[in-house]
Amino acid sequence: MTQPFPGVDGIDDQAMLRTLEHYCRATGVGAHLLGADGRVLAVFDARGKRLAEAESPAGICPICRVTGEEDQSEELRIQLYSAFQAERFGGEYIQLCPHSLLIWTAPLIVDGIMRAAFVGGPVLVVDPAEVYEELLVGGKIPAGREAEVRAALDTVPRIPTLRTTSLAALLAQLAQSLTSPAALDEPREREEQQARISEYIHELKEEGSAPLPPYPIEKERELLHAISQGNKAESQRLLNEILGHVFFSSGQDPAVVRARVLELVVLLSRAALEGGADIEQIFGLNFTYLSQVQKMRSIEDIAHWLSRIMVRFTELVFDLRDVKHADTMQKALRFINAHYTEEITLDEVAGAVFLSPTYFSKLFNAEMKCRFTAYLNRVRIDKSKLLLRNTDISLVDIAGMVGYEDQSYFTKVFKKTVGVSPGKYRESGGRTGSNQEIHEAPG
Repeated sequence: MTQPFPGVDGIDDQAMLRTLEHYCRATGVGAHLLGADGRVLAVFDARGKRLAEAESPAGICPICRVTGEEDQSEELRIQLYSAFQAERFGGEYIQLCPHSLLIWTAPLIVDGIMRAAFVGGPVLVVDPAEVYEELLVGGKIPAGREAEVRAALDTVPRIPTLRTTSLAALLAQLAQSLTSPAALDEPREREEQQARISEYIHELKEEGSAPLPPYPIEKERELLHAISQGNKAESQRLLNEILGHVFFSSGQDPAVVRARVLELVVLLSRAALEGGADIEQIFGLNFTYLSQVQKMRSIEDIAHWLSRIMVRFTELVFDLRDVKHADTMQKALRFINAHYTEEITLDEVAGAVFLSPTYFSKLFNAEMKCRFTAYLNRVRIDKSKLLLRNTDISLVDIAGMVGYEDQSYFTKVFKKTVGVSPGKYRESGGRTGSNQEIHEAPG
């Protein structure tokens, strides 16, 4: 039995559900609705059937159902990052998940703010056997569950890359069709904010004929700290009090309020960046927001607009920081797996993900719990083990095929990693040795 739909502010609930249902039924691909807080709100399978809450994780990614809750959580964080990227670029965003399945996201934007996102997929654009082999070599399949992963991969549709692009574009068009200007009014939220601001203005008036209190710089500092910590409730309270002072001191002149609010936007964005938000995301949203404020004529509209920016910036602080790193690491690991046969260096991989070698090395050590060279060796040795078990290729040729020019060095690394020499490993059919992994201290 499906759970009651929690809804999304500013968008017709039934229209959203019908849209996803028809999209899945027409395309033969599953899809779901993701809230801006990373919660799954509704899931539909490839036949357009809405799944019960208990089935939802399986409906999103069949591989995650096998590999566990930690992978399900990581999958949703990646999807949320993808949704924010889609908002930033003003359309759809296509991305590989941690299990090399393809997903695409389309934001549902109300009043300039992403309220939720449609997520299509997952699908395969390569042979399932290749994905299975990659998961197996990467140690991403729990022991004894290989058959379950194979079965799960068989349930994922395989479609051409060009069709994926069209499916993503179609979902983005459907998302945009649901967020017409008529659906943007949010009277309850606006009334609550105006009530809080009015209360603070009333407190200032009750102080009598004394000079106007100075600008509450301490409250501004508290606000910036709250945003950098991702504290939405405290940020909203402090922002309302600051806006109350701005309104009162300006005589509620929209031009004066607009100028002061623009200064606040810059401060809010810096606080979000200090908290760990993505710099490109923040700057991209700033450009959008600053073009909007020039069109506003009432201080109520300006206050509501600033409030929504503040909420978004606090969301970006913790919702994206770790996911950004995850996205970078996924790209780095895909690059390594594509080029491990070559003489690749840390500098090359850092350049491939647009980071400085020093920062990338630090990030790699923290995320992977080993040095870059240790990880690269592990990938190469894992590939060589497959060749040793399944082919009669000579050791010298295998060494060259997995990126080692010197067979003696290959043998040394293999024995350190696996516990036996490549020759003995082949003789035993892979059943001998400790199969230990490299555990080097980051540095």
